[in-house]
Amino acid sequence: MDNNSIKDNIRRIRKSRKMTQEDMAHKLGISLTAYRDLERGNTSVMNGNIMRIAELLDTSTEEIVLGYRPAQMHKDTLEDVREEYGTRVRNLERRVKDLEKLVESLKETIDSKNEIISMLKKSLEAER
Repeated sequence: MDNNSIKDNIRRIRKSRKMTQEDMAHKLGISLTAYRDLERGNTSVMNGNIMRIAELLDTSTEEIVLGYRPAQMHKDTLEDVREEYGTRVRNLERRVKDLEKLVESLKETIDSKNEIISMLKKSLEAER
């Protein structure tokens, strides 16, 4: 991840937390100009700063560097997949039950038609 992505992530997260650049500069103990340079990418963000910024923004260093929380993303994705497939399975189970009912109904129709055919055959044989 390059410095530009990191600074963009810091800005995005800071704004989502409703914090100003002034708030961050004060909490980091640096001047507003120094903080603005950091967010503009004019100043490289060092590991120690990333950890402190992550702490102040109540997030992880991974989110600042990568732009997302890998563990959380995996957990959310897994839950979404489970929910989606659970819904699909329930829909398929309902469809199977509906098809089983249809098959049973068709079997009854076939049986009825076979009885009618059998009766007609007997009637034709009796007439001969």
